[in-house]
Amino acid sequence: MVLVLTLAANPVGARTGVLMAGLFLAVPCFVRAPSLVRALLMCFASMPLVIASAPVLFPEIIGFRTRLYFLCTWGFTREVKRRACRFNIMSLVQLIAATAIFAAAFAAEETISAIGVWMFARWLAFGIVILAFAEMTTACHNLLTALMGLTAPALMQSPHLSASLNEFWTKRWNPATSVLIRFFSFKPLARYGVTMAMFATFFVSGVAHALLVFMATEEWSYSLANGTFFWVQPVFILIERQMKIRLWRPAARRAWTISVLAITSPLFVAPALKVIGRGWGKWEGTLNVLPPTVATLSFVVLFVIFFSLASLVSCPEYRPSNIALEPTPMR
Repeated sequence: MVLVLTLAANPVGARTGVLMAGLFLAVPCFVRAPSLVRALLMCFASMPLVIASAPVLFPEIIGFRTRLYFLCTWGFTREVKRRACRFNIMSLVQLIAATAIFAAAFAAEETISAIGVWMFARWLAFGIVILAFAEMTTACHNLLTALMGLTAPALMQSPHLSASLNEFWTKRWNPATSVLIRFFSFKPLARYGVTMAMFATFFVSGVAHALLVFMATEEWSYSLANGTFFWVQPVFILIERQMKIRLWRPAARRAWTISVLAITSPLFVAPALKVIGRGWGKWEGTLNVLPPTVATLSFVVLFVIFFSLASLVSCPEYRPSNIALEPTPMR
């Protein structure tokens, strides 16, 4: 990673960096380790690839801070600004509550039987774990950026509050990846039809997730299930458009969104459980969710600190106006 980032200091070296980072994406396939370790290796191996790709795809972006700003603002589609430092007590309460829900749901997932109809309850519990993780990320980001006196793009935006599937995927769940995929997939294909572009975008996302799961588990059944979760999402987005849910009350819209995600969640949750494995909440033969909860919270805090510091370093007195990757909303 250090070598790739060093090479990415200029457009010429970045091409070599992209090649090296691309080759290293295959490393997890040859590592004899638990599925979770291989999945994490795959995720971390993709970071230098994204960073090295920026000066290759956009060589006109000159200077370290400008490139860092480009990455921290999702391709100049967001802003990083200074503001008055303050302690956001509500974000702290939100972080504590989300962490408590994470621990409780994780404990339920560890104790529920994986046999018969109980499997559905286990899937539901782990779905809550995933949403709690997203809420921990949201709250931690809001808390730390406020303490640093910084306004930075959100890493997550409370996905459980989504009032539609479209809002969930384009604004609240992993906005950075949403912007990236829309720019390289949705926007070029939108000229041939918005619906076709939407299906193609989710297809690309499904293939990427399926490959990630396969590299972690080496089982195609779980990989295809994970990909199918993304491939069926545009179908439900079309349905909600026909149902004109924008005219519904907010509570009904959120209920619709959560219901669809819950119905399709086994396609995502089952492979995720396979990747993570079981027994992370066991400690000396007894149930103890403190170690995995502390580990997850520590990961969230460290990642948010890293992103916030990078945003702080890149924060200019102005927003570059010569280059802009304007996101195309899926309406």
